[in-house]
Amino acid sequence: MPLQLRRRHADAARDPHHRRGARLCARSLDLRRHLVVLAGLAALQRQLLAVRGVRSDRGARQCRPLPPRPFPRARPRRALTDPRRSHEHHRRRRTHHRPGVPSGARRRGAATCRRTGRDAGGALTTVEARPARESDVETARAPVDDYVAPWTSYRGLLLDRRADRTTYLVEDPSRAGSRTWTGAAWAADVRSVAARLRARGVRPGDDLAMAAINRPETLLVAFAAWWIGACFVPLDPRDGRERHAALLAACENPWLVADDPDGPGRPLPTAEVLRPAEVPDDEGPEPGLDTPVLRLHTSGTSGTPKPILLSMRGLFVNCDAMRTALGWTPDTRLINVLPISHANGLVICSFLPWFAGGSTVLMDRFRSDRFWPTVARSRANACSLVPTVLEYLLADPSMPEPGHGLGHVISGSGPLRPESAKQFEQRFGIPVRQLYGLSETTSVLTMTPPQPVGALTGRMRGSIGTPVRHAEVRIVGPEGRECADEERGEIVARGSMLMLGYARDPKATAAAYAQGWFHTGDRGYRTTGPDGRPWFFLEGRLGDSISRGGSTVLPQVVDDVLAAHPSVTRAATFGFANRWYGEEVAAFVIAHAPVTEDELRAWCVERLGFDASPKVVIFGEELPTTSVGKIQRSSLANRMAPELAPLWDHQFRSRDRTKPGRHVTYENPGEKT
Repeated sequence: MPLQLRRRHADAARDPHHRRGARLCARSLDLRRHLVVLAGLAALQRQLLAVRGVRSDRGARQCRPLPPRPFPRARPRRALTDPRRSHEHHRRRRTHHRPGVPSGARRRGAATCRRTGRDAGGALTTVEARPARESDVETARAPVDDYVAPWTSYRGLLLDRRADRTTYLVEDPSRAGSRTWTGAAWAADVRSVAARLRARGVRPGDDLAMAAINRPETLLVAFAAWWIGACFVPLDPRDGRERHAALLAACENPWLVADDPDGPGRPLPTAEVLRPAEVPDDEGPEPGLDTPVLRLHTSGTSGTPKPILLSMRGLFVNCDAMRTALGWTPDTRLINVLPISHANGLVICSFLPWFAGGSTVLMDRFRSDRFWPTVARSRANACSLVPTVLEYLLADPSMPEPGHGLGHVISGSGPLRPESAKQFEQRFGIPVRQLYGLSETTSVLTMTPPQPVGALTGRMRGSIGTPVRHAEVRIVGPEGRECADEERGEIVARGSMLMLGYARDPKATAAAYAQGWFHTGDRGYRTTGPDGRPWFFLEGRLGDSISRGGSTVLPQVVDDVLAAHPSVTRAATFGFANRWYGEEVAAFVIAHAPVTEDELRAWCVERLGFDASPKVVIFGEELPTTSVGKIQRSSLANRMAPELAPLWDHQFRSRDRTKPGRHVTYENPGEKT
């Protein structure tokens, strides 16, 4: 050993603060000697292999001698006494392992995700999901049965009706110059629009956006985008220009079919796109079933809307499930009064009739005074509605004409009050079937089986039904354990109809597909139905529940009790901050007859008890809802927060006669979004 190194080694050995450095020095010298020996053995091995004619570079790479390194300095004394530098700390540094994270996740840079909700007891809980992995998505989207679509692409479905002379689409019959398309005429126009789009540069994988007004031209552009292999992006026409620009900015390669040359994205003039064109011999490559074809957005009832990517395989699988559950045939004619910017209006009311070989009557918008006359004139025999539309039909004095052919009504896109369904069946003699699904599930997960008018009574009237074909549905707790009958938990699902994922949001996708199931974020339970199968019930969003002093209050339950009052048209319950209980219960009520706050509070206390009853009742004329009628509770709570802020320090007691805030009224919370 050189003299200088020997002196430093001796100094370190005499100094008690540097004894660890001396030990490290000795170990490093021994290690270098071993490496030299190993390098020599590796060289000898290469020579022997060369004699045999075998080349090996692996040993050379692994046993290359290390370059000389300077003498390692001893660690400062703080490292020996710092309690943070424990044995467990050094073990983790050596193995690069973190508890709860799969081996290698840290080195790959995989991110973990968190799901926040409430457990069966109502307590707020946060579950850390596993890193985003392909296997979770693939497991959740794997087929649950042996169904195989009869077409290998969307083009096969469209060409099946290229010689069909029966009607597919009827434009609003109440409009002057209403148009009608047969299956053959529609297929020809779709291919013509696709040729125009390809001539302007639209290619497979591009995003093609359009303000989704309820006109045949919107559906032509959507069907043409699928023929090309592009992803159709329906924009809500009620949204402003800035909102459309924000949605297009999140797209990959957006085109916009619009008449505004200065609009967001690359503009495509509507008139030019829809002008007839010759269909070329080469119509481009045939798109597959697993490419994104539809980009929808969540309703935003529980936060910022997220972009959802759906595949043609998901559309095929879900449409086959709905066709079977509803019994739709080529004789089915559906009247569509819902906006085609959403899944119900676009998938169920527009794409499903084509899939089933039937037809659809496309209304520009819903009007209660025009609904029944249009049903009779168009000879419609099926209809998909939302609870808001059912309430409007009940409030309107109009009655269906004798001999109308409407055989059933399906209700979705939001919870339907059991009392409203009962009144609808009694008044119009038409059975109501409730379905449940999300945009992320393409459309439908569960549906009530066909029943005669008035057959469902009691709580079964409020059920969302049984799982449809090609879908597996469960109720699970926060830890992923399947719940028993009557036990509350989160609704999860599996099946090929599930979304591909949230666009450009792998963390949200990983959280949604945690543990190989799609997590809906909805709270519910199941029970054994009259047919012996599990029937499911929806109780609202997990994040909507109100935690009052450690107890859970479900807004949907309070809504139903308030709406059952003879003077109440609709109600929305939400929580507001309170010093004593964390959150307190408030309700926004739309009344059609005189009623006081004290009367409604007493009505709720009698049926729910004091804790779950609203302490403040606010009267108004309109609720903030989405375009399909879903109540935006978070928006309502935010709007009412300034009015309820003075009640933060008030302790509500059951013996109180009057409550602060009785004078608070709030009419028209704003435009529907």
